[in-house]
Amino acid sequence: MSSISTAGRMNPAGAIVALLAVLTLSACSFAPRYERPEMDMPSQWQKVDAGAAPLNTDWWTRFNDPVLTAMVDEALKNNQDLAESLAKIDSAASQVGIATADLLPSVSGSAGSVAAGASEKTPNTMPFSQSGLNRTTTTNQAALNASWELDLWGKYRNNYTMLSDVLMSTVIGHEALRLSVAGQTAQGYFALLALDMQLDTARRTLKTREDAFSIYTSRYKQGDITELDWQRARAEVETARAQVHTSTVAVDKAEAGLAVLLGRSPRDIMERGMPRGQAIGMLPSPPVLPEGLPSDLLQRRPDVRASEFTMMAYNANIGVARAQFFPSISLTGMLGTVSSAVGSLFTGPAGAWSYGVTGSMPLLDFGRTWYNVKDAEARKNASIAVYRKTVQKAFEDMRTALTAQREADAIVRSMQIQVESLRRATTIARLQYDNGYTDYLTVLDAERQLFAAELQLAAALRDRLNSVVSVCMALGGGWNDPGASPSFPVVSTEKLLDQETSTGSLGKAPASGKPAPQPVKAQPAAQDQSKGGVSL
Repeated sequence: MSSISTAGRMNPAGAIVALLAVLTLSACSFAPRYERPEMDMPSQWQKVDAGAAPLNTDWWTRFNDPVLTAMVDEALKNNQDLAESLAKIDSAASQVGIATADLLPSVSGSAGSVAAGASEKTPNTMPFSQSGLNRTTTTNQAALNASWELDLWGKYRNNYTMLSDVLMSTVIGHEALRLSVAGQTAQGYFALLALDMQLDTARRTLKTREDAFSIYTSRYKQGDITELDWQRARAEVETARAQVHTSTVAVDKAEAGLAVLLGRSPRDIMERGMPRGQAIGMLPSPPVLPEGLPSDLLQRRPDVRASEFTMMAYNANIGVARAQFFPSISLTGMLGTVSSAVGSLFTGPAGAWSYGVTGSMPLLDFGRTWYNVKDAEARKNASIAVYRKTVQKAFEDMRTALTAQREADAIVRSMQIQVESLRRATTIARLQYDNGYTDYLTVLDAERQLFAAELQLAAALRDRLNSVVSVCMALGGGWNDPGASPSFPVVSTEKLLDQETSTGSLGKAPASGKPAPQPVKAQPAAQDQSKGGVSL
């Protein structure tokens, strides 16, 4: 009976280890329950008079300019800001891998051989010749050491959640940068075409004025016109010439800026020009938004989604800070061999082992842990403010972009009519001056107004195309196209919360051996942060 009782008795240390392992599987989380900040959203946009044609995420192809399409593709492939952003994604993914490893036991190996010689001159030491002991000793050892800090309070799981959210924010932030680079490339290309048009206008005006000035010079020498008219004509020639030089500088600057945006080499920046496609007046203007567009379409915007994941990361960080108040408990173990001779190192009698539990807890840190919690809470509040501002900016962008595109066609039509009228007025003024019915000042006024209107028409054509780009960027790259999907992960936080609640997998750490999440597919953030308060 005694032998049965002894066999059934569990070692106290083993019982503690088993108990702590069970507690780890049902551990707590001190992260607050994540809730998206409420904002007063419009039910739909104000109606606009437009067709309901959809626009896919490759919105720049709608301009039907192969040169523009090639430029955007080159920029998305070679832009150095995007290259830096991709490296940041790799870094964030690596941090998630480190956080995953923190959840699992760590095992290390060690081996060594140490020889030592003892002194006979220490107090109470018998000479080795009398004691029969060896003065020199050699110790050989090899061991496997294991340790596992139990995540009883959710510190490491919340850290994993936080870094996963940072990863998602970085991934979606990269897509926001892609959208920005595509928009900057398109707008830079349109600016270049507008400058080309202005340069052509300046050169044509210069040629016209030089020809007229040559005639006026002959008439001045013959005494048919006054020196005042001749000097005015000469000044207008130089005005047009200065505009040619100014436009040439602007064209060169625009080309260099596009070359950098496209990620070209220093040699190409210095030596290679930019190709042109259609003239700016020939590019089509894609349709504006269909009326009654729902406001939740702004969730496609990558900057809004990235800002929300950042907010979720700071929410999980509060759980990490709160866990510092509680004890840190680790399981440790060692299995190895120790022997004075290498030959007997791996024999049974040389075996050695140990296992146990260690714990530590802050007792007096003069408020350091408490201030860490307050700092984490303050950072979350700051991220909420950033998220709200990002959403506000999104609606601001959308409103101004819609208004600009709605009015852009009317502005261009008015400018075109103005140019046509001023061309006719200039022709009439010259005829009247040549026949003595008006003075030269009338001709100058008509020519100046025409020159300025032609330059403004080029800018209006550019602004009309830019307004289309602004709408596309404000919407995150496209709208209402059943055959297209955004190039970045669009994640519904509410849907994830509902799914996790129905499956009962809230707050679970990743299984051992499960690899760190990949950048686009990983969604641990919404899973862990859906856990509310302190639950055991």
